[in-house]
Amino acid sequence: MPQAAAVISGIQRMVLYETRARYFLVGSNHAQTRHRVLKIDRTESKDLVIIDDKHVYNQQEVRELLGRLDLGNRTKIGQKGGSGLSKAVSAYGIVGDDGKC
Repeated sequence: MPQAAAVISGIQRMVLYETRARYFLVGSNHAQTRHRVLKIDRTESKDLVIIDDKHVYNQQEVRELLGRLDLGNRTKIGQKGGSGLSKAVSAYGIVGDDGKC
């Protein structure tokens, strides 16, 4: 039986990408060696639909995934800009416990 992917402790970097149909929230550790992806449906107006594929990606895998998403969402093959995948927001943060709680 496959073991469930471990949660990356201390997500430090988050980047939100968007296509016409979905948002893709990519979180990574400090060294950017482990990545997780949440898919958020933009087409459903009444319900919030979030998909976590439970896979931990390495840097090469997440680049390939983003490249496929960009290519697959363009209006014409080889077209740059306008369509495809675009970066909406990039953020950095520190997650931890200061021991005061």
